[in-house]
Amino acid sequence: MQLSAADKNTVSARLNEAKQSLDEVISLLDTDADASVLISKLNESSRRLDRASFALMVSSLQGTAEASEPERVANIKHLEQLFLHIE
Repeated sequence: MQLSAADKNTVSARLNEAKQSLDEVISLLDTDADASVLISKLNESSRRLDRASFALMVSSLQGTAEASEPERVANIKHLEQLFLHIE
């Protein structure tokens, strides 16, 4: 399953947002920010990573929809394993 250029751009943009958010957390650590602020910002970073992951899943599912039946079954099983972290 390959990503289209548009999907790569979407995922890249979301990952860059997550990176900026995480950089902000690291900067706040250096300023001795309150733990509640750090936790809030770290949760924001996590949500941004989740959005990037979701974009990858959607792209992969779209590619699966266009595949043949045997490929579709294999792709869905593979995506399920990736998503659920099972083997």
